[in-house]
Amino acid sequence: MKEQGQTLVETVVVLLVMALSSVVALPLLGTAHREAALRRVTEQVRSQMWRARSDAMTTGRATALVFDRVPAGGWRCTVVQDGDGDGVRRSDIAAGRDFQVGRVLELEADKAGLGFIPDCEIPDPSGDGLLGGDFDDPVRAGSGDVLTFTAQGTATSGTLYFSDGRQMMRAIRVYGITGRLRTLRWKIGCDRWRIAHL
Repeated sequence: MKEQGQTLVETVVVLLVMALSSVVALPLLGTAHREAALRRVTEQVRSQMWRARSDAMTTGRATALVFDRVPAGGWRCTVVQDGDGDGVRRSDIAAGRDFQVGRVLELEADKAGLGFIPDCEIPDPSGDGLLGGDFDDPVRAGSGDVLTFTAQGTATSGTLYFSDGRQMMRAIRVYGITGRLRTLRWKIGCDRWRIAHL
């Protein structure tokens, strides 16, 4: 007659293998989760950009993404349309001449969002050495963090930087004359930025 069941030693071995697998898999799952969150927030902002460009060309009015720091940390992105023909301006927004269109995108602090990896040498996406400038300002487009699209399809040139705060970054580059967008990705240990395929 054949014996059925497992010995205590076999059970302990199986449990040890499962525990070791978990220890190895958890960091990988954490990295995958952060990468997915970074991709998601970049795609949300990119979608807002396409919406602003489309609205500008459809309505014949300049339409912009206006970025504001939130007092508790993080950023807020609002799509605003020019109401008086002089472009989107913060003073016109405050006076009600330029108005919000669509929903406000909240980019929360302590999550993947606008920002840089702290204390890290980051290559310049243009390929010229290291990135410089103010590392407290990840919105490097336009004056006053306003990125405008015109009725002709052109835009404010610039780059928005996104980070998981630990090891990965993404950037959306806006090419002014064409209004074209390009998303790039970079992680610690890489020598240059690469095109991110969404």
